[in-house]
Amino acid sequence: MVNYRLESQRNADFPAVTICNMNRMKSEFEICLSSKSCDPNKPTSDGFGGGLTGTGPLVLPERRNYLSCSIQFKGDLNKPLGSAEKFLEKYSALSTSDRWRYGHQFDDLVEKCSFRGKSCEGFLSSFSNFQYGNCFTFNRFKGFSVLAEVMTLVESSKGLELVLNAEINQYIPISHTVGFRVVIHDASEEPNPEENGMNIIPGYETNILLRQMLTKRLPEPYKDKCVFYSKYKPFVGSQTLCMHACIQEYNYAECGCTEFSVLTQLGRRQCNIKNSTDVCCLDRVLNHLSVHGTNCECPLPCVSTYYNEISTRSMWPSKASFIKAKANSTKQDWKNYRTSHAKINVFFSTLDRTVYEQNPLFHESEIFSHLGGEFGLWLGLSLIALFELLEIFFYFIDHIIKSLR
Repeated sequence: MVNYRLESQRNADFPAVTICNMNRMKSEFEICLSSKSCDPNKPTSDGFGGGLTGTGPLVLPERRNYLSCSIQFKGDLNKPLGSAEKFLEKYSALSTSDRWRYGHQFDDLVEKCSFRGKSCEGFLSSFSNFQYGNCFTFNRFKGFSVLAEVMTLVESSKGLELVLNAEINQYIPISHTVGFRVVIHDASEEPNPEENGMNIIPGYETNILLRQMLTKRLPEPYKDKCVFYSKYKPFVGSQTLCMHACIQEYNYAECGCTEFSVLTQLGRRQCNIKNSTDVCCLDRVLNHLSVHGTNCECPLPCVSTYYNEISTRSMWPSKASFIKAKANSTKQDWKNYRTSHAKINVFFSTLDRTVYEQNPLFHESEIFSHLGGEFGLWLGLSLIALFELLEIFFYFIDHIIKSLR
């Protein structure tokens, strides 16, 4: 049985906020895809720490938009690749460190980051995403502690404030949308920009108002058989990581290679996107799993935290404030700034949270109590029936004795 309740809180843990540019790679480094002597002159370390991530459970990989079996080949196995397909082929061959160096760096993307009026740089971590390039997360789970900040009711409107620069002059042709991808998620969960999140466009101040929703499930022997992913090795921290690994097992078992845009084990061959056999095999596996489901042992987490998001938007910055803040600036400077920059405010609209909690219909003690009651009832009925039989027997004997007299 599921109980619903609305809880009032005096404070709340702030969620993790992940920001990515909609452009995965700077145009100035496109030459590096075909030139072995290219030196981007960027540090090889991201400065925060992170790794390659991919798409969510059974979400179509980006490859399917350009390199699916039906679209790419259509019976012509020698069809030349288009510009988007060529880019994905070369980009997928890059190492994680090279993808990082060729993407938008933190200082490029984030012009201002503050939480309740203080710099939030110490609470940032990073990772490389195949579709969105370099992503940065505020308040991500680290080790055994969550760096969550307490948000009191009085300060509920003083949340995370970001000023972002899209660097639109660095966009490559495969990036059709200008802006940012923002994901609001629990601090202990892996961000999943492809499946979750919202697009933020430049030229506006966007307020993201949050309301927390908590779901608590029951482990075995109950139906959901949930697990705590903080202890569920080797997929500590995320059901999504578990699903990624399981789907790649299907790919490797059927095709002998793995999807390049999804997290995989080291040492396994990545599928060749120019090879019709590899591409069509990957599509067959994904189509089969979409229709028939998987046997992946990736149960739901026992505790899930969601954030209902309401966003409001207004033009930013105003011409008067921009010209006053920047001396000798012109109207064209203001227009150029709005074309590339956006401001984002993330805060709680209310500290009340909605809780859905599964509870057993019968506890163990109640089961024994009910069993005792049932045994008592049937035992009582049996004794009554026994005494009735004895009474009838005595009446029968008494009748025979009287008849013989």
